[in-house]
Amino acid sequence: MYFPILRGKQNELLALRELLEDGKLSDKILPIIEPTTPSSTFKKLLVQFNSKNRLVAVIQNPKVTSYDEFDDNEVEELKKDNNFIPALIVNNNRDWNLNQYPNSYRMIILGEKSEFDDSSLVDDKTYAIVEVSNRSALRNLNGCSKRIEMHDQFMKQERNVDYLNKEDELFSSEHRYFKQDGFYGFSDYSIIGHEYQTSGFAAKAVVIHLVYFDDKDDLRIHHFVSDTNDDINNPALKAHEALGKLVDFVSSPSFDNDKNYSEALEEFKQLYNLDKYPGLGYLKKLSLKHHFEILGRFLEK
Repeated sequence: MYFPILRGKQNELLALRELLEDGKLSDKILPIIEPTTPSSTFKKLLVQFNSKNRLVAVIQNPKVTSYDEFDDNEVEELKKDNNFIPALIVNNNRDWNLNQYPNSYRMIILGEKSEFDDSSLVDDKTYAIVEVSNRSALRNLNGCSKRIEMHDQFMKQERNVDYLNKEDELFSSEHRYFKQDGFYGFSDYSIIGHEYQTSGFAAKAVVIHLVYFDDKDDLRIHHFVSDTNDDINNPALKAHEALGKLVDFVSSPSFDNDKNYSEALEEFKQLYNLDKYPGLGYLKKLSLKHHFEILGRFLEK
């Protein structure tokens, strides 16, 4: 199974909602949401997952905000549902307690430096997400039936224009090997990366990130960067330039459309043909939808 970690921003939540509504979110994908700011979109997402009888995990002690800000009676009721998985980031001060959550399933998330030495604290109802560099935690959780390896696959660059230095690179092969490596599933931050930014800034270059399967069934990522990158003016033109490169790439004979077709990919093409600029957040939403649709289809095979 695949456990993508998202930061709960508007377009990330909308990507999940739209995929779920259209029947394009595989049940082999269990998203983990780290809330950022209270919003009606977040609440609607929980309602939707509940109505579709689908599991979703929500981090209860997020690093980027206080979950107390999400004090809402409807949200509190949804948290009691069997489809809701409370997730806790394990800190070294051990200020976490799974027993306070009587839900059918629980989740712990251990980063690179999280200490964990008591496997009796988890059972077959506990998903354990472990950063692969945390070797001691991986060993101590070796007997956990739902042990999941976590990587940050996205190689974020300091500036958008820097993606021109490496336009195409390996993204992930965990979907091919996680079972034989002894894991229940795998986790990453999709095309977002683990680094959290509260707000964006006007960039000189626009970049669109697209994952795709190669002939070995590895996932690669291609970065489509605009050409007009001297200043921050005219982001619509920059987006159109990047979209043009994307359309050329996915229309080439070497691109395997059978493996990589998605509804989001078709919308990318439509935006380019109509010369329509929906905003950078919308483009990121489409990239997420594409990633989850093609990977979910692969996992269902």
